[in-house]
Amino acid sequence: MAQGLIYTFGPTFRAEKSKTRRHLSEFWMIEPEMAFYDLEDNMNLAEEFIKYIIRYALENNPEDLEFLASRLTEEEKQKPQNERSEMGLIERLEFVVNNNFERINYTEVIEILKNSNYNKKKKFQFLIDKWGVDLQSEHERYLVEKHFKKPVIITNYPKEIKAFYMRQNDDGKTVAAMDILAPGIGEIVGGSQREERLDRLEERMKEMNIPFEELSWYLDTRKFGTYPHAGFGLGFERLVQFVTGMANIRDVIPFPRYPKNADF
Repeated sequence: MAQGLIYTFGPTFRAEKSKTRRHLSEFWMIEPEMAFYDLEDNMNLAEEFIKYIIRYALENNPEDLEFLASRLTEEEKQKPQNERSEMGLIERLEFVVNNNFERINYTEVIEILKNSNYNKKKKFQFLIDKWGVDLQSEHERYLVEKHFKKPVIITNYPKEIKAFYMRQNDDGKTVAAMDILAPGIGEIVGGSQREERLDRLEERMKEMNIPFEELSWYLDTRKFGTYPHAGFGLGFERLVQFVTGMANIRDVIPFPRYPKNADF
């Protein structure tokens, strides 16, 4: 609260039993937090940040990217025609850098998914039938790879599926949250404007049965000199996976840790 603009970069641990090509039990996270930022400011910074990193790689590592692009092209040839990417690696990276990310709220996303052929023909494993459901990776990939064909920022999620500290919107149903989805890997950034109003924060904690005494230190940050603020977390390995075109996230970290595996 005294600094205004801060960030952290370090390991993050999750006890999910996910053994997919985009999940790890330990991964690295870049987390900025900014004073006097609202949700719009937060989205702008996250989009600029991703584009800056990709642009830097394109300008400073062209030979590496050419090699990775060739490797990906050969890998794509092994896939069925309908599963192949429409763009090569470098073309995809340039497309992300040169185009604005699609911005859409959760309610609009549910309508798109519910009315999609994938949903109607039951191609989704998790069918979309009502407002309020949490999006799965298959839904995220459909949005970015089939519908919009570019990165997407989804905003204003239902408060029931998001953390207690996200700022509640005036509709009483949603929070000022945002996720950025990228082709091939789904969610790459998750963030929100934080709830700076002490009474609303305490009210939400009561609704979710979160003991005040366990988070007294957190409530103190609202009691003694708070302000509106926002931030996000960017999964470093998922970003490296996207830039390099690697299919499995375990190939972009030196010592991958996932359920029942931690060699070092």
